[in-house]
Amino acid sequence: MNHFIEEKRKPYKTERKSNLTEVSSIMDAIKKQLGLDEDFFTVAKIWEKELGSDIKICGYKDGVIYAQTPYSTALHEATVRKKEIINKLNQYIGARKIKNIKLEIK
Repeated sequence: MNHFIEEKRKPYKTERKSNLTEVSSIMDAIKKQLGLDEDFFTVAKIWEKELGSDIKICGYKDGVIYAQTPYSTALHEATVRKKEIINKLNQYIGARKIKNIKLEIK
């Protein structure tokens, strides 16, 4: 009977494996699927600095930035400066990832 009591007092070690996934890996997967990598966030910051808040980025896919504005003057200005803006954004990123900007009035 003493043997049973000693056995019971031993520390009980089990390794429990979790089937949970870290939130950061889920967020990374979602960002990747949406095209929201670190370059996108850099582009968003520079975009605001260069174009102000009149034109909002509403999407990004395959090197194309989709943007909207309620103002025709802002649309015209961005259209005239499109090549310059693309070059600046690519310069900040350090690669030629941005190929085009598609703008619309909304």
